[in-house]
Amino acid sequence: MPERWPVSTCPANPRPHVRRARYRAAAVAIAACLALAACHDEYWLTYPWDDRQILCSLAFDDLSAVANWELINEQLEVASRTNAVALVHAHVPGESVSIAAIERLLTMAGQAGLSYLTYRDLEVGAPRQAGIAIAFDDNAIEAWFGLRDQLAAHRAHVTFFVTRWHSRTDDERAMIRTLADDGDDIEPHSVNHLNAVDYVRNHGLDAYMADEVIPSIDVLTQAGYPPATIYAFPFGSSTDELNDAVLKVVPRVRVSPGSCPY
Repeated sequence: MPERWPVSTCPANPRPHVRRARYRAAAVAIAACLALAACHDEYWLTYPWDDRQILCSLAFDDLSAVANWELINEQLEVASRTNAVALVHAHVPGESVSIAAIERLLTMAGQAGLSYLTYRDLEVGAPRQAGIAIAFDDNAIEAWFGLRDQLAAHRAHVTFFVTRWHSRTDDERAMIRTLADDGDDIEPHSVNHLNAVDYVRNHGLDAYMADEVIPSIDVLTQAGYPPATIYAFPFGSSTDELNDAVLKVVPRVRVSPGSCPY
């Protein structure tokens, strides 16, 4: 599920005073995120081709949340100017993120001259280039599959972080295989999409690794996908303890702005 950004409950055509309240709420949310950005270093939401193992990604879901296009544009500018890779993600096309927002992001990336990269492309020692790594999280496989023409039109490859693999149908698994054959990356996103911090608090770190992390990595390898290069925490929620544990079994982890250490 997407991070919990402010969600509008207004009717489709609200009265003027309701619209004003809605816009004020969105402005406050964006201002808060920009203030948060000021506390971080320049590369907190990009990958500058260094040896960092924790990558921080910004959600661009615009239907279930308020997409911060100003901050996204800022990160695309950083990527273009410094040959870094902007990191962004969303969840369910048509439900949490609009097709228009996906098109807007792809167009912005193209205009900024960014290469479309998957997380598997972000290898230490690889030639440095300006890029964007777009990801889609969770298990909306049919909706992801519906993006194929849109992605192909931009010659874009993305990463799909998959959860709940055990409950996917044969048809869904075939779709994921087709997406991989298209050149997209398939990476683990836990077994049951549970909040890692809560799980460790209730059951312990060893239980989280044994129940949620390692099986989600192994099941993709057993299905014929390359070994995982990164693990995305559900809700982007993590701690130093969790990061250290997961980094013993995968090269990198991905978190959201609220858990970003930079």
